Amino acid sequence: MSINEYTAHYLKTIEFWKFLGLSILVISFIFLLIYLYAKATCQRMVSVSDNPLRAQLYHVTEKFSELIFSGTSILMFMTAYYLIERFVAIDAFLDVWNKYKDFLLLLFIVISCIFNTLLDHVIIRLRHLESQDRAPIRLLGMLYMILIFCYIKFIYENNNYDFFITYFLGLMIGRFVYFDASFKGFIATVKEAVTNIPLLLLALSATGILSLYGFSSKYLIKHIGVLTNVFFIHLFMCVALFILFHSHIIDLISKAGKSRS
Repeated sequence: MSINEYTAHYLKTIEFWKFLGLSILVISFIFLLIYLYAKATCQRMVSVSDNPLRAQLYHVTEKFSELIFSGTSILMFMTAYYLIERFVAIDAFLDVWNKYKDFLLLLFIVISCIFNTLLDHVIIRLRHLESQDRAPIRLLGMLYMILIFCYIKFIYENNNYDFFITYFLGLMIGRFVYFDASFKGFIATVKEAVTNIPLLLLALSATGILSLYGFSSKYLIKHIGVLTNVFFIHLFMCVALFILFHSHIIDLISKAGKSRS
């Protein structure tokens, strides 16, 4: 298939709208679960907000969104690397790529960080997420990706991504052990990440449901790689989160929680 044919398949068919609709449905169901959790636990926010339900809803929803954004940004540069390695056959480009690909991978990582910032500071501004919340969630995002790669390798029985698994283990150790100011700080980050494991399970469930539908319906094309398709899934989830946030549903359903003047 040519690039135009791939584009037509992914963007110009009724399956595109079905997949987008399912993505919105899955994200909406996750939001419902978050709402039920927030309603049951919002009293702990009374001391810091005059609307504890709204505060808790934003806090948990934005942490889940940051987890999805982190996974999406990681997948973006890994997908670009994978597609170039597998499909690009232009000799002049490959000469440069083979000579400098390690440095270009670092450039991809920088671009992915910029993309992550664009997602959570511009496209969907996560105003209620404290800076100390981001490091544990991004650590969780790396674990999220490792689990996806392990599924691909051991359950799907695809060995094409062994390099990425090894690379990611090194990235996790380097980012959160070597570069952190102290071992105590690293332990604190890990402990905070563990408390957010339910969000990790929700993200994995959403990815699993969309993967199952996408591959069974043939909307997701196996030929271009499982990694590429998982990246597409995350883009759809980002669109669903965009719709969720810009519908202002959190403000609408939490009006009853406003303090009485």
